[in-house]
Amino acid sequence: MTRICSRITGLFTLLALGAAGVAAQSPEAESYYRDNIHAIVTSKCIDCHIDGGRAGYTGLLFTNSAPGNHDVFDEFVNSPTPGARADTVLSKIRGASGHGGGVQVSQGSAEYQKFERYMELLSYTQNTGPSVPGAPSNVSATAGNQSATVSFSAPSDNGGAAITSYTATSNPGDVSGSCAASPCSVTGLTNGTAYTFTVTATNEMGEGPASAASSSVIPVPPSVFRVALEEPVNGEIHSGVGNLRGWAVASSGITKVEIFIDGVYEFDAPYGAVRGDVGGAFPDVENATNSGYSLSYAYSLLSAGEHTITAVAHSESGAIKERSNTFTVVKFRSSDYITDPNAVDLNEASCSLEGDEIEVVDSMIDGLIYDLKLKWRTAEQGFEIIEVR
Repeated sequence: MTRICSRITGLFTLLALGAAGVAAQSPEAESYYRDNIHAIVTSKCIDCHIDGGRAGYTGLLFTNSAPGNHDVFDEFVNSPTPGARADTVLSKIRGASGHGGGVQVSQGSAEYQKFERYMELLSYTQNTGPSVPGAPSNVSATAGNQSATVSFSAPSDNGGAAITSYTATSNPGDVSGSCAASPCSVTGLTNGTAYTFTVTATNEMGEGPASAASSSVIPVPPSVFRVALEEPVNGEIHSGVGNLRGWAVASSGITKVEIFIDGVYEFDAPYGAVRGDVGGAFPDVENATNSGYSLSYAYSLLSAGEHTITAVAHSESGAIKERSNTFTVVKFRSSDYITDPNAVDLNEASCSLEGDEIEVVDSMIDGLIYDLKLKWRTAEQGFEIIEVR
């Protein structure tokens, strides 16, 4: 209704110009009729609006000639003054003003908007200035996290002046976002609430009417699925018993965390340890505070050299995500595990200190002499052998 009132107001302005307004039909009018109006006239109007037809008494008598029919509209609409009977045409085609043919073009439809534009072009005078733009069309929305992206097509009528901005507005809430062209981003929405959106266009004359509403969309938090392997640290060296730990979260929940060593399944890690830091990082994920997995692992049971450990998290939805780290195992030559409590003799050994490392030279271990390097491991709260020579 706002758009119609705007059109009628513009046409009454033309009437007020009277004879002072020199008719200077827009050069676009005839080509616009040919491309957009003629097919509607020949399919819906010409059966009655011909010589001898039911509307043969009117001033609108058509033929199959597009230029001729355009001239008929021109003479009718701009008599006695420019735009004088433009509103009559619009009223008739939507079934008003006692139109014997009833509704031929529904108000607000794409065809009706084309007739509105054609009436504007026919009613153009040299004294007519720009007006607000028409309504954008084809409005659609895509939901995000507390947001939506609203896409649309520019209005066919810019009001005679360049469109400077668009505004997309939500219902409910009247939350809006502006843009220079499609799409507009609207933020500050409430997740879980259904929204529709309308779009308006603005030029130097002001804001035009709102578009038809989009289909409804519901903003939701982003889906989360993450897994971390914190120990062993990628690139670290291990020689004995150490930590194997990390965490996993998923919006749908975690069913298990599997551990693979060098690509071979070993066991399921105990899952559900308290991790307040992870809960703080993912406040929207249920049970994120209880997302840790942790155990002690005997790295000394592996062969000396490089190994890869992989944590594979399974979500309730059936998805899988994994994380791998590569580490190196160092070992004594004598055995995998030294059980004799008297096997270590450091009486003849010497040591040096540098940073958080200790180097021990000429250590007697299980009857063999070794040079060792130990490094402080914060997570284990102790020193671990990282080099055996």
